[in-house]
Amino acid sequence: MPPKSAPSIPTALALFASRECRSIARSLANTKDRHGGIHAARKGLRRLKSLLRLGADVFGGSLADIEARIGKLATGLSPLRDAHVAVTLAQKLAGPRPSPAWAEAITILEHRRDGRLVEALHKDPRFLKRRHAVRDIGDLVERLPWRLVKRGVVEATLDDQQQRVVSAGKRVRKEATPANLHRWRRRARRLRMQLQYWRRVLRAANKTAHHRAKHDKASTHAMAKLSDALGAKQDLRALRVHLRALKKPALVAPLTDQIAEELKKHRKL
Repeated sequence: MPPKSAPSIPTALALFASRECRSIARSLANTKDRHGGIHAARKGLRRLKSLLRLGADVFGGSLADIEARIGKLATGLSPLRDAHVAVTLAQKLAGPRPSPAWAEAITILEHRRDGRLVEALHKDPRFLKRRHAVRDIGDLVERLPWRLVKRGVVEATLDDQQQRVVSAGKRVRKEATPANLHRWRRRARRLRMQLQYWRRVLRAANKTAHHRAKHDKASTHAMAKLSDALGAKQDLRALRVHLRALKKPALVAPLTDQIAEELKKHRKL
């Protein structure tokens, strides 16, 4: 039997996109760890969007509808994901032996998180509506003109995204508002995901990276480091908001002070 030929770059991109859709659906069907499944689904939606953006210049208006559907799904999952992240981050900050204040706050946050999940499952049992929405997105993704997404298109997109990250970083250095930080993080995260996918696509298609290999590997590492650092800062701020929403100033005061100390470690960003 002759060896199986490697797929073309457009075919490999299409295969990865379809695979991501199936992975998102499986995450939403995860009944053993609902919170983990929701978190994984949110990440999958971001990865899918970043992958689709590699062909934005040739997909044209077809991409707008898909991105709107992805955005609707992600927005619906955000409160569930954010509530879970607040619990896990609070547990991390509290350490193996939480203080009475942390222990009480974590218990309240857990009740809120689990309550939101119960409410969401009541409105959408087994997340069937969401899973059907993912299936519909997968159908649309398969119909995109992937054959037009040649190597030059992808590398031009990556160069453009790199410049967008640089521009967002300059804006933050001039005015480090939460909005500017969020824009910087979002662009850095997208570039990281795109570079990671591009390396996988080139390997799957049995193509060399030529002169970009070393640059792309360094960029992936840099974007991962930047995105993680900005994400940690954003999660700390979000946890502070969750704690203040408990309406128990005496309880949360020492906890928000601890968060303020953690945020100081990220002041250089």
